[in-house]
Amino acid sequence: MISRHETYHMAKIGCIAGLVGGFALFSSFFWIDSEVDVPFGTFYKMVGMVVGLHGLPAIAFGFIAHMLTAALIGATFCICSIMHKALHISSVPKGIIAGAVTGIEVYAIFFMPITIYVMMPMIVGHASGLYATTEADVQIAKTLVKTSDQILWGSLVLHVLFGAVMGLFSSIMLYEDYHMKQKEKKEKKPIWQKFESENWPST
Repeated sequence: MISRHETYHMAKIGCIAGLVGGFALFSSFFWIDSEVDVPFGTFYKMVGMVVGLHGLPAIAFGFIAHMLTAALIGATFCICSIMHKALHISSVPKGIIAGAVTGIEVYAIFFMPITIYVMMPMIVGHASGLYATTEADVQIAKTLVKTSDQILWGSLVLHVLFGAVMGLFSSIMLYEDYHMKQKEKKEKKPIWQKFESENWPST
């Protein structure tokens, strides 16, 4: 049975690890913007435009939504890790691998459907002039449509990177917890040995 205290502890560690992973991708998103030849911050701007924002407010909204999502993924990752012994993040390599797998899962289950069914139709609409927007945004939308495959593959790499960084920091922060538990387990004498030492005559 998982206690409320342990769940809160793991959620807190996961939030921190998720935010670290989110900040690690901050510069990577600018790299993607540069690769597809669009202004810096376009990724965050597109997220903000989904809710009807434009310009700097759209970029700010996209950034905040990105970081909150990263923290939520991290918290879920760490909470799930204590639900079964096989999922325990007991070492750095295991944390990195588990994080990378989680990144792929998030990409497949959430990012791809949202991008294909929400983001891309909106971008195509802007590119075709269906929405009232500036000429600069129309050109950006056209560029994004042309480079959509490149963006999707690049996003997969970034999700794996995010998961690996998240798993790395989770394992670092949890190392002391698992180390102490293993130490206590080794120092704890089995009940049958206690019974033998206390009740059986020595030979």
